[in-house]
Amino acid sequence: MAGRLDLDLYNVLMGFGWARERGELIKATIDPRFLLRARRALFPLPIVDRPGVVDTDVFPPFRRRPVSAFEGRRVALIAGGGAGACVSLIGVRRAFEEAGVEPALITACSGGTIWGSMWAAGMSAEQMTEFSLSWHLEDYLDIQWAKVPRYAAAALKGFTGLAKGEAIERTFNERFGSLKVGELGVPLESIVYDMDRGTVDYFGSASKPDLTLGRLVRIAIALPLFIESVEVDGHLYVDGGIIELLPAEPILRDGGFDHVFGVNFMLPPQLEPEDITGWQDKRMGILKASRQAEQGVQLEFANRLRATLGSRLTIIDAADHRLLRGPAFYDLFIDRSRWPALIRDGYERATRAFDALRRAPRVSASTKSRKVATRGARKTPPARRAPTTHA
Repeated sequence: MAGRLDLDLYNVLMGFGWARERGELIKATIDPRFLLRARRALFPLPIVDRPGVVDTDVFPPFRRRPVSAFEGRRVALIAGGGAGACVSLIGVRRAFEEAGVEPALITACSGGTIWGSMWAAGMSAEQMTEFSLSWHLEDYLDIQWAKVPRYAAAALKGFTGLAKGEAIERTFNERFGSLKVGELGVPLESIVYDMDRGTVDYFGSASKPDLTLGRLVRIAIALPLFIESVEVDGHLYVDGGIIELLPAEPILRDGGFDHVFGVNFMLPPQLEPEDITGWQDKRMGILKASRQAEQGVQLEFANRLRATLGSRLTIIDAADHRLLRGPAFYDLFIDRSRWPALIRDGYERATRAFDALRRAPRVSASTKSRKVATRGARKTPPARRAPTTHA
């Protein structure tokens, strides 16, 4: 019946999530600094909103600290999703430089593709810092307010997102020219979601080598309703991070990596969810349970990856996942003043992860050979599909 209340299980769950997010939004609006940043992003004023100066001196002096366990070994990197918090991947890059480790493949989504693409293009951590902190909002965010009345009059016909995404593509094109992803020094694969056909795919060095780096990044930041979808070969695509936050299928399909680093921004530390036993007896406990349920698909994918790779996987929690709750998810993307601290935090967290690996006993050649043989006998997990969850 038209207009009836849709009470299927998925919509009920999302309804509780909606209620929780509205509460977080109300809290955010009490903070005048958040309101000012949001106004600056959505309604920039040419004279009032002068570009601010952001400190680019974020790292301590470079210290070369090789990790002997990775000498001659093939390493892959997963750059997860997490909006503006993914700028901390620059700090992770610095820790890799000091450790003398360079990935042979990067898989990514969302903000992980923004900064993972710079890494794949051969930028150092210092260069990534200088480039990223030189941006202004108009360099990567372009709200198309002028078209809103037209979309409304046409009952949203033609509407796929409030922002265009052209700004960040233009910024990357100005820096990298017509560099194609097939020409990157480090192969890169970014997970994408086909909005037309409801399927997951990967675009990158092997799958779409003729895409420019700027276009790949534009697809990676496309979010339904917020940033418009991007057409490729006649179909509309958005960030695949709405499906999987630690995308690793190209790594698993390759099967020849000795170690994989998963850089996590949004999921709980070390992929261990909070124990919320007793939530039903607490006031508004259902809202906390709804968040736990919303992350269930993402965590299940991530833990299946961990089960497949075992000791060959190191999770680096490059940022505090609590920073990305509610409106803060968007706030970290527009508030560049917080980026230097995030970069430093990413460096310190990745350095601690490498310190633990430096202390670990080195795997002997014979043991390594046995492990490779065992991996060769293991079947590759089948491709996975799941219902869409908000990233």
